[in-house]
Amino acid sequence: MSTTLSMWLGIAFVVFAVVATILQAWLWSFPMVPDPGGPDPNGRSTAPRFWTQMHRLLGGLYVLIYVVLMVEMIPRLWEYQVELPARTVMHAVMGIVIGVMLVAKIAIIRWFQHFGKSLPALGLGLLAATIVLATLSIPFAVRAHDFGAITTAENVERVKRVLTDIPWEDATKENIDALVTTDAFASGQRVLAGKCTDCHDIRTILQKPRSGEGWYDVVVRMAKKPTLGEPITAQEIAEVTSFLVAITPNIQASARRKRESETDRAEASAKVAAAVEGGGAAATTPDAEAPSGEPTPEGGVAAAVAKPDAGKALVGTKCVDCHELSEIDKHGGDTVDGWAKVVTRMVSEQGMELSEGDARTIVAWLARTYPKKP
Repeated sequence: MSTTLSMWLGIAFVVFAVVATILQAWLWSFPMVPDPGGPDPNGRSTAPRFWTQMHRLLGGLYVLIYVVLMVEMIPRLWEYQVELPARTVMHAVMGIVIGVMLVAKIAIIRWFQHFGKSLPALGLGLLAATIVLATLSIPFAVRAHDFGAITTAENVERVKRVLTDIPWEDATKENIDALVTTDAFASGQRVLAGKCTDCHDIRTILQKPRSGEGWYDVVVRMAKKPTLGEPITAQEIAEVTSFLVAITPNIQASARRKRESETDRAEASAKVAAAVEGGGAAATTPDAEAPSGEPTPEGGVAAAVAKPDAGKALVGTKCVDCHELSEIDKHGGDTVDGWAKVVTRMVSEQGMELSEGDARTIVAWLARTYPKKP
C-alpha cells in the first residue's frame, strides 16, 4: 500500500469515528420502547431509521478501513529486526485495543444485547483510541509528503553533485538527472516509508546526517540483508539514496539544534552547580547574610533565608512544570548538597530554565524546609 493511500485511509478512519460517535450520542437520546418479540431485551429504539442505518454504514466503513490498515501493519511488525521504539509500540497497542473493542461491540449488537447499555461507553472508547492512533501516525505521514525546500533549484543542483561523486555499483551514474526530479524524490520517499521501515523505525533511520556515499553504503548494506518482504531493487536503491541526500540538510539542521540544546543544558547545569555549591552552605545558617560590602545576588541564598516565601514561590512555579509537589515529599529530607544535585539534575536532564540566583534560592528553601533527618 502506498503511503499516500495509507495517509488518506487514516484520515477517513478518524472522520468516520468522530461522526459515528456524535451520531450515536444523538441516536441514544431517543427513548426505547418495549419490543416483546424482538431480540433486544432493552427494547426497540424510536430513533429515525434513516439515521440508524447511516450510523451502521459509518460503522461498517470504519471496520473495513481498520481491517485494511491492520492487514498492512501486522506483517510489518513481524519483519522488524530491531527493538521497536516507543511510538511504534504505542501505535500497535492502540491498534490492538481498537480491535478488541470492535469485537466486543459487534458481539453485543449481534448476540449479547443484554449488555447493550455499555455501547455508548465502547463507542467513546473507540473514538479515544482512534484519535491516539491517528496522532501517532497521521502527522508524520503528512510531513513525509511535504517535500518543502528539497525541490528548490539550489538543492537539486547540490543533490546532483553529491550523487555524481558516489561510486555506484551499476550504471546509475549515467542517469543522475532522472534521480533529482520530484517524481524520483517521491518514489524514494515511498521506498523509505514502505520498505526501509520493515526493519527500522523511520526516526532511527533519520537520526543523524550522512554523506552521499554514506547513505548509499547504508542502503546497499540493508538491501543485501535477508527480509520477509520484497527486496529493494537497484532502481529503488538509487531513488531512496537520492531522497536521503536531498533531505540531509533538514536532518543536519535538526541534529545541530539538538546539539545546541544539549550544550545549552550542559552550560546551564554547570552554572547552576557552581552557584549552589558556592552559596549552599549559608542555607543552613538561620541568620545568614550577604558578606559586608558585597551585593546580594537577586534570588541568592541570603535572599532565600531572609524571604522564605521567595523559595516557596519559585518551587511552586518552576518545579511543577514537570512534576507534582508531592514528588518532593517522596524524595524526603536531604542536605544542601543533596538538594543541589537534585536541582542540577533537573536543569541538565529535564531542561528546566533556571538562573543561578533562583537555583540558590530553591536549594536554600528545600534544605531548610526539608532537612535531612539525623
